[in-house]
Amino acid sequence: MFLEELKMTSHKEEEIFEMKQEYPYVIRRITPLAGRSLLVPWHWHQEPEFITVKEGVLEYVTLDKRVFIRQGEGVFVNANVLHQLFTPSPDVPIYYDVHMFQREFAAPAKSLIDTKYLAPLLQCEAVTLVHLGPDSPLQNSILDKLERLARWEKEEAFGYELKSRNLLSELLLELFEDQKENILKEQEPCFYSESRLKTMLIYIQEHYMENISLEDIAGAAHIGERECLRCFQKMLHITPVAYLNSYRIQVACGLLRFTGDSIVEIAMKTGFSSGSYFGKIFRRHMNCTPKEYRKN
Repeated sequence: MFLEELKMTSHKEEEIFEMKQEYPYVIRRITPLAGRSLLVPWHWHQEPEFITVKEGVLEYVTLDKRVFIRQGEGVFVNANVLHQLFTPSPDVPIYYDVHMFQREFAAPAKSLIDTKYLAPLLQCEAVTLVHLGPDSPLQNSILDKLERLARWEKEEAFGYELKSRNLLSELLLELFEDQKENILKEQEPCFYSESRLKTMLIYIQEHYMENISLEDIAGAAHIGERECLRCFQKMLHITPVAYLNSYRIQVACGLLRFTGDSIVEIAMKTGFSSGSYFGKIFRRHMNCTPKEYRKN
């Protein structure tokens, strides 16, 4: 599978389009196109996520952490956590699995299991991104279970759905034990800044095709331009304009691959003022021209 453009809900969370209500557990097997450093831009989704790297190195970034995941390692990313993915070596092949599930798959809402184990883990502000490595016995066991889940899902042997749910429960208990100190520690939640940032990201994702300014982006969250810049720099370590251009390029990649629109038409559709400026920004992000990207 290639990731070119995330499918968003009306609130600009990622919609996990493969997720089925009757079996809310999805495994994506990802092989990104060569030459791209940014694999997935800033986004979030309600589903918790595990990633295991099969080949290459993946750089995973949240608002408070940045980790490099190598072959045989993985990460857990909690529900509704803003994150993005890079590859530090764009020309080196990379292959990774993404496991996502709805909370109700592990236990019904407000059940004893949910309130005693799932809610404390999945709502813990201190557990945003967990780097899983083979040196820790608990984490190595989690990685082994993720491998078994991927194998069962691929083979689709009789009963794999029940076996998978049971194994996921064991895996989540091990994750709870691994993060028990953070879960039980009282944290001062910081919802306000992230809420404002999400509002501004939603505005950009809804208006990227327009000639929007820093003032427009800041106004979406009812803050000043200076506070907007501070918020982006503090939490994403980039400027609002840099994020806007990055998102536009992400959309343009999908249009180049899946439509017959001319490069100038795509430039206009994604909010660039001219084809030449589009080409300049595209090359800066993708290390190739739009024409080369479409051809390859």
